This record gives sequence, structure tokens and C-alpha cells, in this order.
Amino acid sequence: MSDPVSLAALAPIATVVVLLEVAAGTTVASYTVDLIGKVGRGFAGTTALICAGVMGIDVLIEALLPAGTSLLGAPLPPGSQASLLHWSIAFTGALLGYALFCAVGTDAARRVIGVVAIGFGAMAIAKCAAAFGPSLGGVVTAAVAFVPAALVAGSALAGMLLGHWYLVAPSLSFRPLRRAIDIVFAAVAFQGVVIALVILRSGTTVRGELLTGGDALPFWLLVIGSGIVFTTGVALLTRHFARIRANQPATAMMYVLIISVVMGVVPAHLLFFQTGAPI
Repeated sequence: MSDPVSLAALAPIATVVVLLEVAAGTTVASYTVDLIGKVGRGFAGTTALICAGVMGIDVLIEALLPAGTSLLGAPLPPGSQASLLHWSIAFTGALLGYALFCAVGTDAARRVIGVVAIGFGAMAIAKCAAAFGPSLGGVVTAAVAFVPAALVAGSALAGMLLGHWYLVAPSLSFRPLRRAIDIVFAAVAFQGVVIALVILRSGTTVRGELLTGGDALPFWLLVIGSGIVFTTGVALLTRHFARIRANQPATAMMYVLIISVVMGVVPAHLLFFQTGAPI
């Protein structure tokens, strides 16, 4: 295996991936919560605008990524960065269109455009996997790392934004917030299963590095400790506050949840970029 890329060189790549995951995952989670809980067009449109802002930052960083970027000693496929940039811009435009339809369109129309935006987000994630995956073991390998992370990060941010929405709509039922926390639980469980399967299927060298070697501390402390265990604990506490209709502490816990998710997702991606194990 080639020498790993330095953390300084990996930072912008990890930022591009995480911001895209956050925007795509939040779009999916907020759409689902709105569909199940009937939160309303205001929440859906505001969330879409926030995700478009996140993607605006992501597009800027993508445009500044140097040509010839490589991971694990292998250069990215020709044209992959440009394709990712184009689909990221398209996803940003779709989010802006979704926000517009939430403001002026019918409920049926905005939900159709919401599905379109989700589709563009999925394509952007796929292009991200196609750009970085071949250097790290394959496109599917990268998707295994990116999709669960998108669901976890997106569900956490969507829940936090929903918690704040109760300041705008204080009469809103707490059912949507409970459903948002349920999505967090499902996403974390999915990510935990994926990590376990990746570890079991990894080679002896990579598994040893992650479990007992030089990468064991960030893996156990951050990826597992913060990203899985602590995140689950905070989600349980948030669910309790939502059940007793205590919105302020539930929203405060959502901030803690986002921090714990980021502390798990970012190190997981950095370890993926350095070892090729899609945790």
C-alpha cells in the first residue's frame, strides 16, 4: 500500500464529501419528516435553502481542489472532479427550485420537486463515489462509506432544524420531532451494521491497524465512541425530551447530537482515505 496522504491534503477532500453528505442527507430526512409529520412548506423550504447554502460552500471548495489530486497513491479518474462539480451545481439548483416551489407551488408540486432534488443529491453522491472511489478500492466501496454517513449527518441536522421550527410554529405536534429522532436511530443503526461488516471483511493488516494498531485510538474513541455510542445516547435523551414535550432541551440535545455525529463522521472518512476501509 502506498504512503497515506497527509491530513492537511485530505482536509479539503473530506470537507467536500462531508458537506455534500450533509446537504443530501438533510434533504432526504427533512422531506421524510415533512411527509410523515405534515410539518409544512415553511420548514421544507427553509431547510432546502439552508442545504443550498451548504452546497454553495461545497461547490466553491470543489472548484478550488487542485487538479491531479490522488488518494493512496492513485490519481483520481480523468474528468471525475469536473463531473462531480457539475452535479453538485445541479443539486444546488434543484434545492433552490425546491425552496421556490415550497413558497409558491402547490403541495403536490413541491413534493414532486422535492423528489427531484433528492434525485439530484443522490446523483451528486454517486459522482462523489465515482470520483474518489477508484483510488480507494472502487466506486461501491466509496458509496458504502458515503451513504450511511449522509443519512446520519442529514438526519441530525434535519432534527435540529425541526427543533428550531417549533419557535415558528409553537402549536405543531411533537410527533414530527419524535419521527425525526427515529430516523436518527435508524441511520446510526445502519451505519453501525455497515462498519461491523467492513471490519469483518477487511484484510488482516487493515483490520489490525483499526482495531489494535496505530489507528485504533481515533477508530474506537471517535468513530465508534462518538459516532455510534455517544450519538445513540444523546438521541435517546432527545427522544425523552420530545416525548415529554420539552422542546428547548430537545433542541439543545440536537446541537450535541450534531457535534457527536461530526466527531464520528469526519475521522471515519479520514481513516477511509488513509486505509481504504469504508468505515
